[in-house]
Amino acid sequence: MVVGVATIIDLLCLLPSPFHPREFVNFLRRLSPRLYSISSSPSAHRDEVHLTVSALRYESHGRKRKGVASTFLADRVSSADNVRVFVQPSHGFKLPTSGDAPVIMIGPGTGIAPFRAFLEERQTAGATGKNWLFFGDQKRSVDFLYEDEIMAWLKTGHLTRLEAAFSRDQVDKIYVQHRVLEQADELWAWLQDGAHFYVCGDAARMAKDVDAALHTIAETAGGLSAENAAEFVTNLKEQRRYQRDVY
Repeated sequence: MVVGVATIIDLLCLLPSPFHPREFVNFLRRLSPRLYSISSSPSAHRDEVHLTVSALRYESHGRKRKGVASTFLADRVSSADNVRVFVQPSHGFKLPTSGDAPVIMIGPGTGIAPFRAFLEERQTAGATGKNWLFFGDQKRSVDFLYEDEIMAWLKTGHLTRLEAAFSRDQVDKIYVQHRVLEQADELWAWLQDGAHFYVCGDAARMAKDVDAALHTIAETAGGLSAENAAEFVTNLKEQRRYQRDVY
């Protein structure tokens, strides 16, 4: 069994030489499809689909590594090139049917993608419901995705509230889950007013921490027991008012 192999080059370095090409091919697996949330509204951008992609670059086992799809798009594709894509519908992550319903969106980093689409769609449709965005990344100066659009929406009132968390802009790291907890009373009031609660982004930590924060808010701001808080969150999910697109 080969342990700790990250790329084909790593595998070649571990295999005995010489070896038959068929032996090598048997070690390989098919590339998984790369799925990106669409970050544009078809109502606002006809015949266009926008994606929000962060190029993955890191170092491991003494070698620099690159994300397969993200750096392909960032480094190897020009504006004149064509790239084959496919659409995979998401049936469980969508805006409320009523444009009057408030929405709370938690999307740090590239998790902002579907919420940019949501905000464009609600603006184009003339929805009157309140919109509250929680966004975060490392540094505001270089990582505030769609800053101009977001600040323009905030200025016009289309975006009712914005909570930002840039973790490296101060000594103590601040993340979106901390901002969620800071706004416990107001967030609880929005949920009591029928708000839909959305989370997009990292499943391993952020989404779990935001979920824990939601339970805490139900207990602290809502005055519920831990058991009743869990039931409240479950009910939100069953009503399709708590939706997640995490990866």
